[in-house]
Amino acid sequence: MHMVRNALDHGIDSPAERQAAGKPAAARLLLKANHQSGQVVIEITDDGRGLNRTKIIEKAVQKGLIESADGLSDSEIYNLIFQPGFSTAAQVTNVSGRGVGMDVVRRHIEKLRGRIEIRSTVGQGATFLLKLPLTLAIIDGLVVGVGQERYIVPIFAVREMFRPTAETIWTVQQRAEMALVRGSLLPVVRLYRIFHVQPKSEDPLAGVLVVAEVEGQRFCVLVDELIGKQEVVIKTLGETFKNVTGVAGGAILGDGRVGLILDLDRLSKVRD
Repeated sequence: MHMVRNALDHGIDSPAERQAAGKPAAARLLLKANHQSGQVVIEITDDGRGLNRTKIIEKAVQKGLIESADGLSDSEIYNLIFQPGFSTAAQVTNVSGRGVGMDVVRRHIEKLRGRIEIRSTVGQGATFLLKLPLTLAIIDGLVVGVGQERYIVPIFAVREMFRPTAETIWTVQQRAEMALVRGSLLPVVRLYRIFHVQPKSEDPLAGVLVVAEVEGQRFCVLVDELIGKQEVVIKTLGETFKNVTGVAGGAILGDGRVGLILDLDRLSKVRD
């Protein structure tokens, strides 16, 4: 409901603005829900102003959230609206603009192991996609090994897996590691560095790259080996581990061992 209120208050332009832009005077707010790749997708679309990229950047710089927008994609800039207290509203109304709510929306979605994607075109409107797992207790996972540890990659986010060659791995400016996948350079996340475990080998050519996609962005996760596919029951890890970066929960594997379920959204933002 908060997102619907935001769409009505911030997104929808006035009848005069709409007619000047060649749009019908009456605005349209569309709510849809469908099943897609093991997820429930709730879509909130309006045909209003769209997100104002410049205003978002100005407010984010003003609040000290970013120094500049250099190197940030549209998706990363749009996601700044989920920061606590963020609002571009010029005034508070009885509908929205208090600067609270969007961060709470994202927090509740993430508690359900979901995520939010934003698509926007200036002058034509914006779409918010709430993606939630179809079942909140069970997921299909790809079990991977790093050293003696086991991790579970949610299968709906996996695009492909392959063993890299010397021509596949690139280092950009001696820092960022990239993999050449079907003509595109994708960032590489070495899982053993994130979780500080000892891998079987630090040589990427001895491991396996798992290509994952989150919010339209692809990246590679380097693991030692693929163990198999398994349907797992998700267990929460309690208050102690709830803020561990890159972990969404845990599961008991077929051999009785505990595997950590990866939070790919957060892993995609990690730079080791």
